[in-house]
Amino acid sequence: MEEEECGAGDSVAMALPVEPVYEQAHEMPGTVDMPVADESAGFEAGGSSSGWSWLREEDQAAFEEDAERNAEQAGRNIRMRQLLRERRERKATSEVPPPQEVTPEDFMEVGKGGGTSSRRAVVKENQPPWYVARPHLENVALRLHEELLDFDQFMKHTPEEIQARRDWVRTIGGVCRNLWPKSQIRIFGSFYTGLSLPNGDVDVAVLNVPCRPGTAMKILADTMLASGEISWLEIIESAKVPVMKVRSRSCGLRADIVFNMQDGLQTSKFIRQSLKDFPQMRPLLVFIKYFLLQRGLNDTFTGGMGSYLLCNVVLHFLQRHPCMKDPRLYSATSLGHLLFDLLKYYGRDFRYDVGISVLDGGYTFRKEERGWGGKGKSKGKGGIQLCLESPLGSPPSDLGAPAFRMSTLRNLFHHGYHCLSHLFVTQALMEDGSLLCPLLLDPAHGVITSRYELMAQQPAALASLQRSSDFQEGAEGDGPMAKRMRLDT
Repeated sequence: MEEEECGAGDSVAMALPVEPVYEQAHEMPGTVDMPVADESAGFEAGGSSSGWSWLREEDQAAFEEDAERNAEQAGRNIRMRQLLRERRERKATSEVPPPQEVTPEDFMEVGKGGGTSSRRAVVKENQPPWYVARPHLENVALRLHEELLDFDQFMKHTPEEIQARRDWVRTIGGVCRNLWPKSQIRIFGSFYTGLSLPNGDVDVAVLNVPCRPGTAMKILADTMLASGEISWLEIIESAKVPVMKVRSRSCGLRADIVFNMQDGLQTSKFIRQSLKDFPQMRPLLVFIKYFLLQRGLNDTFTGGMGSYLLCNVVLHFLQRHPCMKDPRLYSATSLGHLLFDLLKYYGRDFRYDVGISVLDGGYTFRKEERGWGGKGKSKGKGGIQLCLESPLGSPPSDLGAPAFRMSTLRNLFHHGYHCLSHLFVTQALMEDGSLLCPLLLDPAHGVITSRYELMAQQPAALASLQRSSDFQEGAEGDGPMAKRMRLDT
């Protein structure tokens, strides 16, 4: 009977020869002598029932002990890796800046708003809270495009903030309807168009009020102060449109209230339609608004560029941009390109000796044709004047006339253009990082660091306002109490 050789690397479950017993194991180079097993030693149907039946009993026990030890060690390795992973996560959490700078993830987890929590990466150290690393993008303009979208999402109102503003408007509306049963409440401005910043107020128009705006403001101020619903107020009767500014005591939100004025409703509808026609407007406007806010140039009353004027300025730029007339160029133009071109246009290229109109697709005209120019506080000081024809109303008015700090605004746009030029050159050779901070935006600004802590309960305006006798005295005097309260607060 011929014998078959079994190498050291052959499987233990190989078919055995038909002879019941091996007489002697063949010696192979590099192998050790192994005992010979017969059918009664545990091989069944060409296989092994235990896997170790070809070993001696003491060797089999040793192998089984080794297998148990290996299994226990594998379990300990898995547990150790888990503990190390948890330790790294705790360490990363402890190294993150204070909660107010990195709360977007925590807030999105609670609010479930916007659907961005699943894609938002962990905030890098020394990076703004909206920043998401995208190392796969090498094009700087595309990185700027994505960061503008992230910034827009970061500044967008959460469902809780929207509901708080609606409740605040209902509170104002309830007081107004108690005072004037036939009055109507309308929302306009940035909250209506969706361009409001997190710290933005709510613009409210009260219609069908049977008295002068100044008188209505004083009556409303007395009522809301007496009921403890506001913590601060200011009445500006000398403005072109008299306005009453109040702040909610319960949540800290502010509101600008006007009476019997419908112009704001029409302008808000116009801006809302423009946002639909030009989807690029919203992220550009949100950034520019905050860009001006950090520098105190966002208020028309102080010579800056208000929200409505800024919307028309950006609209004119988009109307005149070459990509709007070339579908191929349009598909290749990102928000990064548009922001760069916008800052360059108003900071360097635009001629401020002409006026702007956004009607009929947008065009420029000579100021002398409208009889404008030379008005405003910048006259005779070597400053420039922005003239922009109002798209609504007849006769048309100059929306740019109140912006008497236009020279500063132009210099700011020019500064932003040079900052982006520097970033486009240097960031292409550097690692991924924010393009908006710190050259264009300050990440330490309060609106960013306290993004989700802006709504907070406010103290009462005056403790003495709870006395009804004082309230009645002020109401009978056609509002002098409101003037006195405004000075005291």
